[in-house]
Amino acid sequence: MLRYMNTYDFPPYRPPNEAESALIRITRGCPWNRCTFCFMYKDIRFETKPLEEVRKDVNTARQIYKAADSIFLGDSDNLTHKELPEIVKHIRKTFPEAKRITAYARAKTIIKRKMGFLTDVRKAGLDRLHIGLESGDEVVLDWLCKGAKPEEMVEAGLRARQAGFEVSFYVLSGAGGRNRWKEHAINSARVLNAAKPDFIRLRTLTLKKGTPLKKKLESGEFEITPPLERLKEVRLFLENLAVNKCSLASDHVTNYLWAGGTAVYRGITGDLPEDKKTMLQMVDKAIEFVESTEEEVKDSNRLYEEGYFTAL
Repeated sequence: MLRYMNTYDFPPYRPPNEAESALIRITRGCPWNRCTFCFMYKDIRFETKPLEEVRKDVNTARQIYKAADSIFLGDSDNLTHKELPEIVKHIRKTFPEAKRITAYARAKTIIKRKMGFLTDVRKAGLDRLHIGLESGDEVVLDWLCKGAKPEEMVEAGLRARQAGFEVSFYVLSGAGGRNRWKEHAINSARVLNAAKPDFIRLRTLTLKKGTPLKKKLESGEFEITPPLERLKEVRLFLENLAVNKCSLASDHVTNYLWAGGTAVYRGITGDLPEDKKTMLQMVDKAIEFVESTEEEVKDSNRLYEEGYFTAL
């Protein structure tokens, strides 16, 4: 793979659970690119790649990836590509062994696309959509500048499922800040209960230098949710979740809490509703530790400031 690093158009980002996936870039950048917490595509002008260029990339990817159980399509919102059904068909033909193909998608784009287009993309072979909910609380969504309301997030999830996609929603722990963690937790659960996703993935808000929300933190307009309150937020969120046949994962290092150089909390993972009690017990155990320890408990924001995290 190394010999292609300077010639192949690798997507710069992908979900952690797509670490072993073949990566194929369909678009560049983000068509919205205004989220106050996000640093990912700030220096990339959004564009959809021409069909023939994508075809060539797919053929090159076949040389790079000798076997591919799964394939992830970059960048942030491939449903904007009008020729996506044709692209996915070519990928399926080129990678017949692939068990799944996944991509990021914006809620607003899912809503704007006609159902016929969505079903064409699904029938062509795109299996799963990763959607950034971040929060189900309207106030939090506004200051994150997500460009979508809670009811639109629900509509997007339901439309995606209606088209036949598996739906994976991302929730941003700590997005409510110190002063709105309860509303963030309860309303995020409410939206997910209505949207009925197949997967829920937790990430923790970790503010990088240069992002608008980081500047608000530095000016005192925003306060990071402290470790104890963030655990209570996760508990309140999980307590209010009422979804069925849904997997929940905290599959990112930003969810960890550290004390004395040791990870004392690594997030929660399980199937809902059957593992809910066990996951609540895991969070309760972490809360009890943080409340009783004399050690300083550090989160991803503190470790980022101390230089332990250079890439997130």
